[in-house]
Amino acid sequence: MDSRPDDTVQHIVNNVVTLFPALRPTPLARYLGQVLEWNQTLGLVSRKEPVAACERLTLESLELAHLLAVSGPVRVADVGSGAGFPGIIWAAQHEDAQFVLIERRGRRAAFLERVARTLALSNVSVITRDLRDAVDLQALQTSFDIVVTMAVGSPADIGPDVELLLRAAGRYATTIPATADVPARVGRALVLESRSAGKFGCYAIYRLGI
Repeated sequence: MDSRPDDTVQHIVNNVVTLFPALRPTPLARYLGQVLEWNQTLGLVSRKEPVAACERLTLESLELAHLLAVSGPVRVADVGSGAGFPGIIWAAQHEDAQFVLIERRGRRAAFLERVARTLALSNVSVITRDLRDAVDLQALQTSFDIVVTMAVGSPADIGPDVELLLRAAGRYATTIPATADVPARVGRALVLESRSAGKFGCYAIYRLGI
């Protein structure tokens, strides 16, 4: 017999907690349950291998948070948030930080709002806009310590818009293909701080104005 969804989620969480012992498992399990429940309808992650995709994206999210040393009352924008990786996972683990999830697709934005309500994440807000439209909102300009993207596009393409959202010395972090070359500078003032090949993914981190 196939495992029940609850068993599947618990299997993912058990694996993840083994690697990240400080993780709060309950909100992670509830979140992943929502992703798997709505995946066939919304195409949030791979339809062929949703469980493997959820585990990989969770591990990448947590590894990137570790590289960035996310902590304290920082303000974070997750651009192209989609299913909520990494924004929802980070928000559930860092209750003193504020998260804005920017997602242009209405049905996925509605999913993110639903998850935030279900998990009682008062530190999350969702904006249903494309990045190029979002940067025109005065409330978002130069207001984030971190802007993060996962599998959204290349730093060269996204960097010019991302830097409009960052505070002085703010950072832009993104997942990248293992074989990708990343530019030393993107936009006007985003300079490559590190390119990291982690255990679960590869990442580029830029800092504004260094």
